Amino acid sequence: MKKIAEGIQDFKELERIIFNTMCEVGRELLEECLKICDQQVLAFRDTKKYRFINFSTTTIKTLMGEVTYTRRRYKKQGGGYTFLLDKAIGVTNGYGLVSENLADQIIIESTDKSFRKAAKSISSLTGQGISAMGAWGVLQRFGEKLEAQKERLGELDREGTVGQLGNLSSRVLFGELDDVWIPMQKEKRREKGSPKKADGKRAGKKPIHVGTAYTGWEEAEDGKFRTLDKFAYAGFGASDKFTSDFEMLLRHRFDMDGVERRVTNGDGASWIKSAVEESDAVLQLDPFHRSRAVMRAVADKNDQRALFDALNEKDVDKAITIITGLTNNATDESSREKLQKLYGYFYSNKDSLLTWQERGLKLPEPPEGVVYRNLGVQESSNCDLITQRMKHRKGSWSAVGGEHMAKTLCFLNTIGVDTMLGMLPEPVGTTIPGTLSAAKAPINDGKGYDAAWLHADMPFEDMFKTNGREAVRGLLRLKPLSSLSFK
Repeated sequence: MKKIAEGIQDFKELERIIFNTMCEVGRELLEECLKICDQQVLAFRDTKKYRFINFSTTTIKTLMGEVTYTRRRYKKQGGGYTFLLDKAIGVTNGYGLVSENLADQIIIESTDKSFRKAAKSISSLTGQGISAMGAWGVLQRFGEKLEAQKERLGELDREGTVGQLGNLSSRVLFGELDDVWIPMQKEKRREKGSPKKADGKRAGKKPIHVGTAYTGWEEAEDGKFRTLDKFAYAGFGASDKFTSDFEMLLRHRFDMDGVERRVTNGDGASWIKSAVEESDAVLQLDPFHRSRAVMRAVADKNDQRALFDALNEKDVDKAITIITGLTNNATDESSREKLQKLYGYFYSNKDSLLTWQERGLKLPEPPEGVVYRNLGVQESSNCDLITQRMKHRKGSWSAVGGEHMAKTLCFLNTIGVDTMLGMLPEPVGTTIPGTLSAAKAPINDGKGYDAAWLHADMPFEDMFKTNGREAVRGLLRLKPLSSLSFK
């Protein structure tokens, strides 16, 4: 340590030197541990199913930098080849030659900032350099893992098997459904400079469906309320497919048989009405969209107040009558068109225009510490979950890449991606029983299968003892590998 510090007076430089040194020590330690693990796999494999063929070298990107290691290749019974070490300790984790810890950091950074900035941040804070396309690739592979897990959950759901890890119980389930318009890559290029579409949405954008569910609210110490057991899901494509997937995931997350009442908040879109009808929930028009529609269509403040007073009195018919009168008395075509649109919006959502509280609906008593409030968190949720990352960064998305990002954002900011991936256990493999130690290790591993390592000295026995090498020897003395599993 004295040699490292000699001639260095700048703390920033010293910190970086020590960091790089410890990363080098970590890479050396990891390489040696992988070598020992590979030897243990060799000793405890099923020799009838796996025959050792040769060695192969590969490199994996880690938090400490690139680690190159050599492991054994085996021929499987019935044909084909495999690397049992990679399967046993999870090196083949679906991210290619990137460790899971590094992939986790890349995913977290990429959901918070652009891929270019995420790559720069990862490169500066770890011992591993990565490019923007490298960060993008990791997130795409993670999105594929989420999609595969959703498909597995769907298969179990069709078989009538849900709730693998224990469902959340609630007598009431609140939900919110909405669309977020995302700038798309190909459409944006093709329709650049085109005017707004007839529905008011700009060309080059595509709606992604977003669904949120929660069991109520609790009051925080600062007096604010936060939603409980929040779960969110997003996806492009047909609305009926999205609704089906969302409902399926809810059955895995919540005890739906114990839900006595569902209340869903929406902006009046036809697909939301269809989704609510299928779920047997009570639909209410989002108060924000209701008020915004009035403000956009009615210019006179007194007329606005009259409409809001009618809604506060819970008199829907009166509100529609006021709009009709304003439409008939409109003096210009533009104002009349806006009022006609408002009339159609209110009339088509007449049955859901009032909130569940304004309608006087009775909900089951909430548990202690839980309160039931009026819905309307979707716009705020959209901003936190989707909008900030996918709309306000001047970027555009492909359909596949956008969906992967949206799903990752939803899971990461509600239940956590580990919970989503952990809703089902991984396929069961072959477990190597017991702890490998000198007392339990077999004397021979069969004819011709290279068992000489069982009689070998400790690593770095006749070499200069660096801090890293001493750490390797200490690790192997104190805690041998207890168990491995592989297919």
